[in-house]
Amino acid sequence: MPNTIGKQIKEFGAAARQPFSYNLRENIYIWFGVLWGLPIPLVTILMHAHFLDSKVLEGRLWGDILSSPLQWFFLAHPFVFAIIFGILGTIRYDKERKIKEMVEQLQELSIHDPLTGLKNRRYFTHIFHEECARSLRRQEALTLLFLDLDHFKRVNDDHGHHFGDIALQETSRFLKEQCRPYDTVVRWGGEEFIILLRATDEPAAIHFSERIRLGIQTELNPDLPFSMTISIGLAQYKDNDTLEDLTNRADKALYHAKQTGRNKVIPWSMLSAEANL
Repeated sequence: MPNTIGKQIKEFGAAARQPFSYNLRENIYIWFGVLWGLPIPLVTILMHAHFLDSKVLEGRLWGDILSSPLQWFFLAHPFVFAIIFGILGTIRYDKERKIKEMVEQLQELSIHDPLTGLKNRRYFTHIFHEECARSLRRQEALTLLFLDLDHFKRVNDDHGHHFGDIALQETSRFLKEQCRPYDTVVRWGGEEFIILLRATDEPAAIHFSERIRLGIQTELNPDLPFSMTISIGLAQYKDNDTLEDLTNRADKALYHAKQTGRNKVIPWSMLSAEANL
């Protein structure tokens, strides 16, 4: 309890030193204080006037009131309450601001992967339909890349999880650098990533994916004691595709890339064409 009281006194003193506590335009609590304290001098004035003779009321009332220290005490109540309420208002505004910042931080954490800083799977499921609607509205192509680091388990086994985390962070940084500001890069889980490319058809996405593949192989952090490769499957969005439809096609293309040697880019259209032969 003593610690709590001391903390509250310290908090009150800190708020009393803030200009906002006395800002009549922005701190509405000041006016609450004025209204709260106003009845006290009004009541005392009316009571004082009631006991004065009506004939001498005009000449004596204000002079009598202003000459009494006790009456000055009552008259000061609106100002005292205005100051107190202004300080309490500052405390409340500060707490509301901190709560708002905390909520925003929690919201950010809920949609970001803590290791890599990329957006996470939860975020992608929320914005997928918005991206699809935008592409349809603008009549633009939309292509999904499914990426998976090759032999990543071997990295953890041979070099430890610390270097595995560094590899994920460096891969994330590289992917982010290669993408445009309006593309979406997501850590899907483990060593898997997703990139959603706006206004990009399959041929352009293949070209972009090849640049990613070669970059992971040759341009990743040279301080890593091992080299990395990546396999990529991709699929272009079709009308009425669900998230599951699109990711499944890209995932199947990625699986084919893994099964046929890794470190390659496979578009879904190639699998579809082979299936129709």
